[in-house]
Amino acid sequence: MTRVVRFGRGWLAGLWLALAWPAQAAEGPRAPAVFRAARTEVAVAVDGVLDEPAWATAPVYSDFVQSFPTPGAEPGERTEVRILHDERNLYVGITALDRQPALIRRSLGRRDAIPPSDMVTVMVDSLKDRATAYLFSINAGGTLEDARLTEDTTEAKDWDAVWEGEATVTQEGWTAELRVPLSVLRFPEAPVQTWGFHVRRLMSRTHEQVDSTVIPREANALVSRFADFQGLEGVRHQRRLMLTPYVASRLTASRAAVPLGGASSVEPSADVGLDFQAALASDLSLTGTFNPDFGQVEADELLVNLSTSEVFFPEKRPFFLEGLELFQPVGAQAGRSAQTLFYSRRVGLDQPLLGAVKLVGTVSDGVQVGLLNAVSLGAPALGTAPARGYRFQWARPLHFASQATLPRVVPPPMNSLAGVLRAEVAEGQQLGLMVTAASPLSSKCQGTPLPDDPPCVARGGQAAAADFRLRTADGVFAVSGQVDASRVTGGGPEGLLLRDGTLLRPGDMGFGAYLRGGKLGGEPWRTTLTYEYESPTLDLNASGFQPLQNQQKVSAHVQYGRGSRWGIFPELWLGVRAQGGWSTDARGLPLSRGLDLTLEGVLPDFSTLFCDAGVEVDRRDLREIPERGLAYELPDFGYLTCGLETDPLRPLALKLEGYVDRTTRNGASPGRVGKALSAGVSWRPMPRLQTDVDVSYEATQDGPRWTGETEDGRLLFAELVPRFLTLTFKQLVVVTPRLTLQARVQLLTGLGPYGPFYAARIPEDGTVRLRDLQPVTDVEDPSFHTAALNVNVVARWEYHVGSTLYFIYSRAQEEPLLEGTDAGRRSLGPQGLGLGPRSDTVLLKASYAW
Repeated sequence: MTRVVRFGRGWLAGLWLALAWPAQAAEGPRAPAVFRAARTEVAVAVDGVLDEPAWATAPVYSDFVQSFPTPGAEPGERTEVRILHDERNLYVGITALDRQPALIRRSLGRRDAIPPSDMVTVMVDSLKDRATAYLFSINAGGTLEDARLTEDTTEAKDWDAVWEGEATVTQEGWTAELRVPLSVLRFPEAPVQTWGFHVRRLMSRTHEQVDSTVIPREANALVSRFADFQGLEGVRHQRRLMLTPYVASRLTASRAAVPLGGASSVEPSADVGLDFQAALASDLSLTGTFNPDFGQVEADELLVNLSTSEVFFPEKRPFFLEGLELFQPVGAQAGRSAQTLFYSRRVGLDQPLLGAVKLVGTVSDGVQVGLLNAVSLGAPALGTAPARGYRFQWARPLHFASQATLPRVVPPPMNSLAGVLRAEVAEGQQLGLMVTAASPLSSKCQGTPLPDDPPCVARGGQAAAADFRLRTADGVFAVSGQVDASRVTGGGPEGLLLRDGTLLRPGDMGFGAYLRGGKLGGEPWRTTLTYEYESPTLDLNASGFQPLQNQQKVSAHVQYGRGSRWGIFPELWLGVRAQGGWSTDARGLPLSRGLDLTLEGVLPDFSTLFCDAGVEVDRRDLREIPERGLAYELPDFGYLTCGLETDPLRPLALKLEGYVDRTTRNGASPGRVGKALSAGVSWRPMPRLQTDVDVSYEATQDGPRWTGETEDGRLLFAELVPRFLTLTFKQLVVVTPRLTLQARVQLLTGLGPYGPFYAARIPEDGTVRLRDLQPVTDVEDPSFHTAALNVNVVARWEYHVGSTLYFIYSRAQEEPLLEGTDAGRRSLGPQGLGLGPRSDTVLLKASYAW
């Protein structure tokens, strides 16, 4: 169906405004002030009280300005900043005056997760490259958080450093005292240092954001607007080696499913390992880990993936988190891209990680390097029957466990390598190169497989990319992009058949690219254009993350609004987005076309609202029918999704999100309504307690789904309207900012009833259309019912700076596998969850930073 869209004369006025609006529409920076530091010969005690005599000698900076809700306005309260330094440390003292100190919100949280509260943030651009910086935050309760800023505005909270901070509430407001070791900062060797410096204060009851230099929300700039920081003389790089050994003991009790006998076992295990960090130069560091244990890391979210592409899981392991932003594509949204060369979750996915080293730093002005190498290998039990007892394993010399816990077959040892080089050739102009390689260290798997075990193949790959990023000095206009290539290695000579039917043989290469740019800052107009290309043989998944290939997409998003107050709204943006996709093989098949309207805003009560409504037509999926190279027609649909989040600074905050769609009637697709709803409550009755409860229900559909083939070669399909219910409970108890107890319980239950069933002949033109599907009976019913429970309790005590003690209890439990017609007729609730397999683990882990 062809849609005719008519425009009135009003669009001419809008176009004229867009063209006539000056490029410098965003409010430019004020004449920058200068932060200055005083030197102290006496160490400062970090206790949150600025009572040492040295603080009286430090220059005071108090020229703050409001950035939100009214950019450029005078702050409601005065803020004073003092800076000291010695040979090893940078000290920052902040006095946040408040005429109503009883209303200061000082909620406590766990490390690196400051809850909504009054807080201050110190940002340091020690390389003075106006693009990267270190971020140190502390709230009025004394909870600490740190991060790295890259590409001027991108915040990577994965970065962690060893530093101190304390806060104290007084009769005049509150004070914060920070000690940042110079060894955690990268800076050039010079007798006199000039850095960039910025301080931000958030006041919870007024929602004010005040900055040392005004930076409105709509400005696509941050680090580039920092004021100068002077007064650092005689600062030298301190060579330092920090060793953090650990010991962990674990006890796991497992039970098989009751229908399979319910056999149980109790297995103890222990690990010893070491992390190290060496500052090779003032701006170059080497970190490493040997036999790491990540038992304290929170379990991934439970889900059932019914899509035709891989699901992205965020990295949570501490070693990989630090410096991870340097290995990400430039301009990546939400920390990842569809063409990510290095996806750290691949490392240690199939077998334990023996050790890894990482070199990150700056080798010359504006030139950053990153190099990571990791080796994964396992030690399988000998023979096909489970072995008992304990035996030293050369492959895992620091792991002590029963041989019964080892897998029967493990893949070949794998070496994972990632290297990146990024250069700031001029202000706002960045070029980069990156290479990755996943290389099996053996051509054979280890162990003795059983006849029913899937084949084990040694497969790897290499990838390389060149990227760039250009932006104007004010950050309003920017463009970034990447060109990449991949090469497949290993595997059998028959090759690997991808889901869309593409055959990858050893040595095959693929190519990809993406480009994103436009007017990304300023107001009232913003425009973002995006293009993405993945050839059929592009395969970055040996080391990276690439959910789809054999596609190209183009999209344009135009927004009109203001990041500052617009009428009664503190912030409001309206937009329209159009997109289209095609396959990149010789067929050039259209894969989708869509148009949607977007709304994002902050309401007068500081709740946030978003809505997205649109349609998608002319849809095809190359992966629904696996490994056949066939395109499958999907029904057109329209959708509406809206979400509302109340002010998170309130003791009781709510989140609501609803989604509804409707597919069109087309052949075997009768046209159905899909829906999803989620609700969350965050309750903080007192500063030390926080309770979060989230509930989500989903019953979405996308027309008939592929289920298999008949004996005579016809393709089978069936209607599927799966339903999922997820309940998540989180409880946080903060005894002190360094002693926290966190519990997380998640229950997932799902029901997938299939039917009615259809069959279709393989078409000559390679496209299976919905009208080709004919009803059939007497076919196997793949309906399913599933339920799972995860429990995770973590007590964390930082008994010394950088040294931690963990106590962890975890439970993983599933209901017995239910499939077939009977499963599809069950209710959505759990069905015999207590009869399924389960495991309970208790872990005690201690580390000491030396």
